[in-house]
Amino acid sequence: MDTFMGDAIVLEAVLASVLLALWLTWLLMRGLFLLMPATSAATPNPPVRPIRLVAERRQEHPRRDAA
Repeated sequence: MDTFMGDAIVLEAVLASVLLALWLTWLLMRGLFLLMPATSAATPNPPVRPIRLVAERRQEHPRRDAA
């Protein structure tokens, strides 16, 4: 009976450590992928557009009723 209890405790410790290692790996991989930029079109965020350095100016027509 003592051998069975000793084996059960060792088995429980191994199972707990494997589950803890899987959980920590999942957390770390999730954080890593959250930090990576999204490049696929399936993401809900729209793609980033580059900022124009020089704004385009429209030439307005002179008003005819100007004095």
